[in-house]
Amino acid sequence: MVSAEKIKKFFLFGGLACIAIMPFLVRSGGSAINANTDDTVVILTGHNENLRFEFSQGFQKWYRERTGRTVFVDWRYLGGVSEIVRYLDSVYGSAFRQYWEKDLGRPWTAEVQKAFVQRSADESKWGSGIEREVCEAFYNSKITSAIDILFGGGVSEFIVQANRGAIVDSGFLGEHPELFCDGCIPHFVGAEELWDGNGRWFGQSLSTFGILRNRAALAALGLEDGDVAQWEQLADPRLFGAVALVDPTKSSALLKAYEMIVQQQIFFRRKELEAAGDRRSSWKNDGQAAREGWMRGLRLLQRIAGNTRYFSDAPSKMVQDVASGNSAVGIIVDFIGNGQAAFDRSRCGWERLNFILPVNGSAISPDPIAILRGAPNESVAKLFLEYILGEEGQKVIAFRIGTPGGPIRNELYRPPVNVNVYADCYAAYRTSCDNQMDAIAHAALSVDASATAHLYNTLKWIVKFALMVPQKELVEAWSAILTARREGRFANAEKAMEIMEDFSGFAYDEANETLAAVLQPSQPSLSLATQRKIVERFKRQYELAKHVAESGRQMH
Repeated sequence: MVSAEKIKKFFLFGGLACIAIMPFLVRSGGSAINANTDDTVVILTGHNENLRFEFSQGFQKWYRERTGRTVFVDWRYLGGVSEIVRYLDSVYGSAFRQYWEKDLGRPWTAEVQKAFVQRSADESKWGSGIEREVCEAFYNSKITSAIDILFGGGVSEFIVQANRGAIVDSGFLGEHPELFCDGCIPHFVGAEELWDGNGRWFGQSLSTFGILRNRAALAALGLEDGDVAQWEQLADPRLFGAVALVDPTKSSALLKAYEMIVQQQIFFRRKELEAAGDRRSSWKNDGQAAREGWMRGLRLLQRIAGNTRYFSDAPSKMVQDVASGNSAVGIIVDFIGNGQAAFDRSRCGWERLNFILPVNGSAISPDPIAILRGAPNESVAKLFLEYILGEEGQKVIAFRIGTPGGPIRNELYRPPVNVNVYADCYAAYRTSCDNQMDAIAHAALSVDASATAHLYNTLKWIVKFALMVPQKELVEAWSAILTARREGRFANAEKAMEIMEDFSGFAYDEANETLAAVLQPSQPSLSLATQRKIVERFKRQYELAKHVAESGRQMH
């Protein structure tokens, strides 16, 4: 039971969070605020200023030609997906409480609060009594966040926000059948859905994940391009202290990359079992490859984390670290990696930075956009979607600077979702999106995403509590193991590795159960206790591994 005191604290802190966050809801994108414009569209995003500028300029021109009116694109930049999700949860929570108390004239109780926090768009889960009344009131309301569009992030976060009622069907899908068809924007690319069949979100470009390499920094470590071309090679001891990673709780894109690393290990294990003649061993049949590949993937992520200098809270910081040579390699989304490499090449005159996709180690993921519940400028928001998904907006995504319909000052290096932009007549205008699509096809995994789909959020918390929070202890343990190997104390190193790599409780079939309190935090105190328990367990584990690796060192 949630106490009244806890409810008061929740909304007090929620209100304070909103107040604290408002200064960071910056308006930017290359346009000054202009009170004289006819219309406005408000967009909440984590995308960088380059993209915001290009879409502001392109949409304003398109809108004037289309409607004869002027429009101001009011960008609200919050940073990573986690900050955006917290903001939406807070603002819709505050709006619903006001609606419940003032419009409906009903008291706000612990039961109401609990029903709202645990709400679901699936009517079959509404239950009865106050739970159903709360869900009916919220999902049938026009409650607003005062923002029109959510732009950018991971599909999984958009699905969650659709389930929580922040993202809604605005009718855009049914109004534009000409856009959503195989001849324009297909529903699927391979097994990846490009737009929601219920019309709640739409992929506006494609992305995948790979490795940004600083070739000068690698050369200083005695490494060449071929030494860092696969995910597994990021665990190379020669890269100790030279790998840059991003906090998966702050970037859904990077969490997807970590999932790709695990999926690749499932793919490799399946191939091994098939080569041995055991055709039953595909994850589709008995799950052996999935179970064993999952554990291999966790251990590979652990060794890569042992090589990292830090977990950044933003991809941009990690990219700058690789560009400066403070780190030699980093895991990043393709358009950021390609954009940074191109910028660096224009300045230094050679390919000092380059971005690669590991073979059989990546997959396509759409970058979504959606209209939010209660959008105050819904008609303008729909026109923005029409622009960005049509050829005009897709050219800005894919074309080079100075080409007809292309960007003004920033090439975005993004493969478009609209197949018309891949026409031969545009081949001379496109940036690297053709090469990107070829590379994606070459790198694409041959494993069904459902092998890890149910463990996607679980993986995020495993990385955080087992690798990121106790990173200092992990790095020290990994360093001690590498030292033991160099000094020939192989028995110590092997025993220490066994201790370090102990993921008991996080196997394929039990990981969700171990993290149940974190995945469904209906009791915050229980969730926090579980988090602390996991962190302390791995800290002790790494400290013991370090001790074992160092034992006997003085006698050597």
